[in-house]
Amino acid sequence: MYFSISSSSLLRKLHTLYKIININDLSSSITLVISKKNQLKIIWGLNSKNVIHTYVKINVKKYTKEKVIISIKFMIDVLITFSNEKLVIKKKENTLNIYSKQGIYEIPTYNDSNYTNIVCQSSFFARIYLSSNYFLKILNKTLFATGNEELEPILNGVFFQFLTNEGIFVATDTYKLVKYTIKNFKTNKSVQFIISKKCLNIIQNILNDEIKSNIIIEYRNKNNIVFYFKNHIFLCQPINEKYPNYHSVIPPHNKCHASLIFNKLLLLNTIKRISIFSRKKENFIDFHFNHQKLKICNQININNSVSEIECQVIFNNLKNIKIGFNSQFLIEILSSLNEDFVYFEFYSKMGVIKPLYKKKKKNLFLY
Repeated sequence: MYFSISSSSLLRKLHTLYKIININDLSSSITLVISKKNQLKIIWGLNSKNVIHTYVKINVKKYTKEKVIISIKFMIDVLITFSNEKLVIKKKENTLNIYSKQGIYEIPTYNDSNYTNIVCQSSFFARIYLSSNYFLKILNKTLFATGNEELEPILNGVFFQFLTNEGIFVATDTYKLVKYTIKNFKTNKSVQFIISKKCLNIIQNILNDEIKSNIIIEYRNKNNIVFYFKNHIFLCQPINEKYPNYHSVIPPHNKCHASLIFNKLLLLNTIKRISIFSRKKENFIDFHFNHQKLKICNQININNSVSEIECQVIFNNLKNIKIGFNSQFLIEILSSLNEDFVYFEFYSKMGVIKPLYKKKKKNLFLY
């Protein structure tokens, strides 16, 4: 391995990748490989099945097929001390040497990894095109509802279902459920899969750095999905289990007892205010509805913390409504919404929140 490169261009590329790794508190070892197109391929792997590829232009002095593993943090710490100057980088026996005007600096290398054995060019079953803004919105609407159970990894991810005319995205931890739907979505083949929260957090960090770009999702098989970004490639292994039947949880609309419209910010701030008076380990609050007004109170100290807010009634089959909720769940759900108003539907044992869209292009249901 023998090439030259601008110190600033290599630093920018490594720093972007390091932000993705460091935010998720993951391994900081990277693999360097020279491609035949005067590019340096930089590879990071969560494991052999979940790998990020990114590229930076270089001037190849000598092409070799060898791969070099170094610490990205160590390399960044060295590069940040240079001004924007041309560096020559050459692989020696156990080091990667940096040659500059000031001297020679030896970067330690590590044992071999198998991340580069994954072939990027392969056949695929389905290909999906999305804008980065759309994909980021999908993650922002669903990730908060995923679980954290080690014994049930299927609940620690988001269910992606791409149909020929719409995209459906579902997340649940069994206590709350989010279903986000994009209408007028087109793909040539229907496909569905589950991506873990850990992988989606990595993707989310990539998307935050690549705003207003397009991405391609290639579904190859049940063990291999590839996400192509503007400056990164992420090879990801989906969760290979059957997702729970979320349809059975969603109540039919004809079972709804009442449907109300609230100002989202007013409702959110009211719940936050009441929850302050709840016990630290018990975040339960009660909703009491009567005469087009909703009273929200603490289940423990009802007389000490009560707020009353007005709402618009769509329909109401009951004279009085009383139902309890976990205030923290409601705060998470309402905080994920950008709309000014929301529908709140009350059923016998649950509530359903639906954003009130000005244009009916998307649907979001939260239970």
